[in-house]
Amino acid sequence: MGHPTVQAQALFQTGQQFQKTWVVDAAASALSYGGDLDVLATPVIVYWIESYATECIRLAGDGRCGSVGHAVSVRHVAPAHPGSAVRLTITVEAMFGNSLRFSARAVAGEADTLIATGSHDRTLVEL
Repeated sequence: MGHPTVQAQALFQTGQQFQKTWVVDAAASALSYGGDLDVLATPVIVYWIESYATECIRLAGDGRCGSVGHAVSVRHVAPAHPGSAVRLTITVEAMFGNSLRFSARAVAGEADTLIATGSHDRTLVEL
């Protein structure tokens, strides 16, 4: 038996933005993922995008709906060093029935240096 679906348009508007800031720590370092440099790891960026999109959906659904991710694409374009504050902005780009596509943009430092861009698709399910 499947879960009833929630329509994305009931919870979000195209262009709606959400922002959250993380600080790069040892757990977020590429060294923790088998990399060679002490900089923000790409898998951490993917995790931040997915977990923050999930959090935004839970809040918008007031606990009545959850979601499952089904696509993610990330382009990691510059390093972020330990101690750097990284600000992630996700934007509702499109809605298809019970699915959403978020665009993602991560910047670091006072100069808002571009760290990563990407997209993430999630499907809403009623809890």
